[in-house]
Amino acid sequence: MLNSFKIDDTDFGIGEVICIIENGIIVDLTIAGNKKTTQLISNDESGKWSWIPYDPPIVFFRGIPFEQESNKIEITDELLDEYDISFYLCEHHDIYGTLTINDNHIKISGEIRYHMVSSKLYSIEIIAEKAN
Repeated sequence: MLNSFKIDDTDFGIGEVICIIENGIIVDLTIAGNKKTTQLISNDESGKWSWIPYDPPIVFFRGIPFEQESNKIEITDELLDEYDISFYLCEHHDIYGTLTINDNHIKISGEIRYHMVSSKLYSIEIIAEKAN
């Protein structure tokens, strides 16, 4: 399985991955894009992402109940209201879709909604190997 942090058709690569689950709670799930890849992408002055800083995109989930038997969470407005979940690229944004965690990998797929422009949506798909 390939590691990727895709927003629309752009792959920012995978940098840091933290996955701490204790007693049925996702204590900290943090996945960041690769810093060097992000720099290359943002340096392309004619590219779609030329406006972003060199800091890679990051997604995090904290304090969320997680049943490892089902291994999947639907990310909804209710979940976003109750727990610390966010996608960060220049500012915090809501992320919707599904989070799947199994023994070997983490997968997030769905969409990002920009707060400043509620009609602006980006697709997102993150696949990261889970460190054991």
